[in-house]
Amino acid sequence: MKKLKAHIANNLLLKITSFNSIAILINVVVGVLTSKALAEFVGPKGMASVGNLRDFLKTIYALATFGIYSGVVKYTAEHKKDQTELQKVLSTALVVILVATILVSFALYFGATYWNNLIFEGKEFGYIFKILAFVLPLYALNMFCLGIINGFEKYKKYITVTIIGYLVNLVVTVYLVWKYQLDGALVALSIVPSILLIFSLILLYKERVSLPKLKSKAFSKIYFKKYLSYTIMAAVSAFIFPIIYVFVRNHIIETIGENEAGYWEAMQRISSQYLIFVTSLLSLYILPKLSENKTIKGFRTIVFNFYKTILPIFGIGLILIYFLRIYVIEFVYNEEFLATESLFLWQLLGDFFKVISLVIAYQLYAKKMLGHYLFVEIISLVLFYYLSIYLTNEVGIEGVVMAHCIRSFVALILLILIFWKSLFGKIDLENAEV
Repeated sequence: MKKLKAHIANNLLLKITSFNSIAILINVVVGVLTSKALAEFVGPKGMASVGNLRDFLKTIYALATFGIYSGVVKYTAEHKKDQTELQKVLSTALVVILVATILVSFALYFGATYWNNLIFEGKEFGYIFKILAFVLPLYALNMFCLGIINGFEKYKKYITVTIIGYLVNLVVTVYLVWKYQLDGALVALSIVPSILLIFSLILLYKERVSLPKLKSKAFSKIYFKKYLSYTIMAAVSAFIFPIIYVFVRNHIIETIGENEAGYWEAMQRISSQYLIFVTSLLSLYILPKLSENKTIKGFRTIVFNFYKTILPIFGIGLILIYFLRIYVIEFVYNEEFLATESLFLWQLLGDFFKVISLVIAYQLYAKKMLGHYLFVEIISLVLFYYLSIYLTNEVGIEGVVMAHCIRSFVALILLILIFWKSLFGKIDLENAEV
């Protein structure tokens, strides 16, 4: 036992994992309770509308932050000991985010009817977009604060905000869903991320000694151009992909049924619950480490250490979820959602491929490999959209998770080919730069 504790204490990844496990446990509990509330008060049909708004929000959030969150983490990690450069990094990011957020908020407020027709196909939820217009600046500032905290590698503080977010989400969502059903679910989805700004500011305030004064005069054209690379990357994964999900979900509603679209959203929610175990570690550990790393040896060490440490645990977890899928559905939702059982195999397999590829893909972010990133993401995007349409027409709702699995596998193969030499080639690891 002492050896195990010592090993964990000396392994940063395991230290983060052990602390992050508390957040994951809370997330699972919160996810089950909120999903139960949605199942009871909203049902499969309402779940489809919740899914559409959830995917739309991913696009809006990326636009509001100009897609530069990963850039803020990277350059904060690189220059956290250089106050002059850090001032340029953060001042530039803040100006960009504020301008982007104001523009997006105006578009949401004055285009509420258009967005309502696009996302909800004529249902009367236009007011949701007006609420979003007012709370969006708070969300954008929250992400800016979290990017700084993550860049400074203050893992415990970052995870603390995450835990608070889960608890706030639970209280707000359950209350509003119980009180207002589908309307309450949509409102909760819109406002919860913005509430977290309060807690992020409190934690960031404690780091004020390490932070430079942010001034508009410190805006840097050089860093603005650097951030543009992340904006272009986000244009595919964060702007376009969620909208494609909305189009695919609407296709399912029109051709198969709204209940089936709700089953897919139920599967997506279960998937997001277990994936957060890995994605949070990638954001907390992999991105800052890859951003600081300069050598191929370091790249290999970071990637394969993650595979050896985390991937086996994740794989075993997926196997258990598959064999217990009926119990999982009944535990998270109710018997009305048992048809979701047929979606598990392809979803879990696709998620396994996705996690393997994400670890490598973060190198594209860390080193701003824009051309390679766009190549992988555009192929992935096109594959998922057309395969989803074709396969759902051919085999029904299972087709959409089959498309997800194929897309994830192809993306993994492409990334391995791109980084083949860095991962497996015989080179001077000590001196070779990435």
